[in-house]
Amino acid sequence: MSLLLADTTFLIDAERSDQNLDEVVRDADDIAMAAITVAELLVGVNLANERHRVRRREYVEAIMDAIPVISYDYTVAAEYAQLLVAVRRAGRPRGGP
Repeated sequence: MSLLLADTTFLIDAERSDQNLDEVVRDADDIAMAAITVAELLVGVNLANERHRVRRREYVEAIMDAIPVISYDYTVAAEYAQLLVAVRRAGRPRGGP
């Protein structure tokens, strides 16, 4: 099974660009996010100032309704590591050590 694992940076970038969630996640996409991504998004909600907190919480709730959440186990961590390696080798480092 091939699955696109949406990370926190991707989802935050989508929010900041004011993209509609339907533009980010299409029906044909086989996408999920790790439980740790939900935690990271919720940290952003809780750290947001009052002006942005409600909008950010609504965005995270919409994401959670649209994208399945998978457990962050060894298999997911290993796949994530391979994604980080691929983007670093492509000269586009993102997150991680």
